[in-house]
Amino acid sequence: MIPRERIQQLLNPYDSSQTECDGMTRICHTVLTNHGIEHQPMFGVLNLQNQHIDLHFWIDLPSGERIDYRAKMWLKGEGIPHGIFHPQDFPDVIYTGEPIELDVLSPTLFEILTLRFNWQQFQQYEIPNA
Repeated sequence: MIPRERIQQLLNPYDSSQTECDGMTRICHTVLTNHGIEHQPMFGVLNLQNQHIDLHFWIDLPSGERIDYRAKMWLKGEGIPHGIFHPQDFPDVIYTGEPIELDVLSPTLFEILTLRFNWQQFQQYEIPNA
């Protein structure tokens, strides 16, 4: 079994990618697959009290741990998991889903999804009159 610390070393650098849960799960799936780390991509629903996310992606590990770098993107409040965690440590956050098969990203698509993009600079760009 690969230690959590090693998986975090591999995945944490991509937390800054400007992706939502589907893109981040595909990035993580590609990295884990390329390193021969057993895992299961999941798709389903995420609930926290009165908050309900209908379409959510995450990864389950054979150790019982879960990988989700995007729950905080949608859920508001305290006690929201982030990164690699034990689901029982977050009893109010309910994941309901099914295993899915994902393709490994091509090197080009992986690079595109992990590019840093400066939105402020983009928004300041003016298109000259034609």
